[in-house]
Parts: sequence; C-alpha cells; structure tokens
Amino acid sequence: DGRTGTFVIGNDRFPASVLDLPCVVESYKTYDDSALVKTADVGQMILVRDSGEASPDVVEYRHGLTPPMRDARKRRFRREPDLNPELVQRVEKDLVNIMSGGTVENLDILDTNF
Repeated sequence: DGRTGTFVIGNDRFPASVLDLPCVVESYKTYDDSALVKTADVGQMILVRDSGEASPDVVEYRHGLTPPMRDARKRRFRREPDLNPELVQRVEKDLVNIMSGGTVENLDILDTNF
C-alpha cells in the first residue's frame, strides 16, 4: 500500500508505517545558537514499532507529536458542514445564471410599490 515497510538499524529489523499528522508542523534549525531558520513543513511521520505490536489500521495519526495536540482534529478544528449536494448544485447553477445576466429559477417577486 506504500505506507508500510521495515526499519533496519544494524542487524535489527522493526516494522514501520508512514502516517499523516493532523496538522502541518514547522521544523527549525540554528547555526549559531541564537537565530532560527525554518527548514521544512512536516506533514507525515514514520511510526516504528516493536515486532510484536499490531500495525495501525488508520492513515492519519490523530494525536500529533506533542501532548497538547492529543486528539487535535476533534478539539481544535471545525467540522465540515453537512451540505446537501443537490442544494449546492442548485445554488451554483443559480449563481452562474446571475453572472451571465439571467435570473434565478423559482424566484418569487414581491411588488412593494402600492
């Protein structure tokens, strides 16, 4: 599947998996112990396990790299709204009609001039 493999160090072999992080993590490096330079944006990690441990059955590691990011998607990020696909298509069609100079379908016009 492209996400599992073997981590080899010396003569030891360990099962490993590539997992997505819940958010992008920036990594920094210093050359003079005072100024930091951004080196990369990290979006994935390699999880190396002991031989007896089971492989994770998910693609995304939900807890991030540090304890404050525990269950980060659930606690920190907004849920995607539940949208009806038919409603989205109808609104998109109406918007295209308006932009081309037409009118919206199923529109009730109220005459307020007495």
